Amino acid sequence: MNTYSDKNFENIIKEKEKIFDVEFVDCVFENCKFTECDLIACSFSECKFIRCYFVGLKTKNVNLLFAEFIDCTIIGTNWSNLDSGSISFPIGRLSNCYIKYNEFENMNFKKFNFEKSTINSSNFVRCNLAESKFNGCDLKNTHFIECDLKKADFRAAIGYDINLLENQIKGAKFSREEVISLLKYFDIIIEN
Repeated sequence: MNTYSDKNFENIIKEKEKIFDVEFVDCVFENCKFTECDLIACSFSECKFIRCYFVGLKTKNVNLLFAEFIDCTIIGTNWSNLDSGSISFPIGRLSNCYIKYNEFENMNFKKFNFEKSTINSSNFVRCNLAESKFNGCDLKNTHFIECDLKKADFRAAIGYDINLLENQIKGAKFSREEVISLLKYFDIIIEN
């Protein structure tokens, strides 16, 4: 296995390539583009991705620990394929990212701050999102399925789709304007 520690990678472009058996520790990736690449048996520990672009990334036996994504575009990634084992926090930070067609399953985002990210047409399935904050987030067509959303803060978020019957929402906070969307699963009529 090749190992890189405390190294900066800038302006790297990889398309339809296989990247395998590499370990990155405390590395910074800036302005990099990975399109339809396969990551196989790779490890990213406490790495930072700044203004990076990921499309159709496929992973197999990939470990991620406390990765930070800042101003990144991530399209079509299935995070549940990560081989995080007992790792509780594969993602340490998502800030001002554009995320579309992503799948998050059985991941721990407790007390996580999604900081002004756009998360569209994605799914959170059986994730722990208790006490998480979605400040300034656009969650259009994003679904929360069997998630722990206790005390989560959606007051400054828009576009979310939360079924009150299949998620734990005790103590969650919503804005008056958006809370009406939570009633759509009850097949009721609301008039002015």
